[in-house]
Amino acid sequence: MEISGEVKIKNVDKAKEFLSSYQNLINCIPGVTEIKGKEFTARAKIGFLTVETKAQVKSFEFRDNESVSVIEVEGVGVTSTIISRVKIDNDKLIYKIEYEVQVTIKGLEKLVEKQAHKIAEDIITCTKQRIDE
Repeated sequence: MEISGEVKIKNVDKAKEFLSSYQNLINCIPGVTEIKGKEFTARAKIGFLTVETKAQVKSFEFRDNESVSVIEVEGVGVTSTIISRVKIDNDKLIYKIEYEVQVTIKGLEKLVEKQAHKIAEDIITCTKQRIDE
């Protein structure tokens, strides 16, 4: 699945500073409960279940005003790989977030995809807010 779009920002220099750090990305992920370097734990509500996941930033690069990251997530019955690209283009952030989700618990596929989509949107919203502060 993929989410893409663009949002206006107020401060390009602050955007460069913010996007150059994977820690800022992790801090914008909703439900994060613990961070140890590139590894973190998060809780996500999927329907009536609360799932604890462990995740790791597998790669991160900021070059030519573009941030590219790969995050792998594992939880009970759920695994996911998320590739995000966020590029600064004048007064805009242009983003493309691709995610692949595998669910082993039957019947939860749509709920997990819906939650993954919401989390991706929340990360973009948080990123914009932090840059525009």
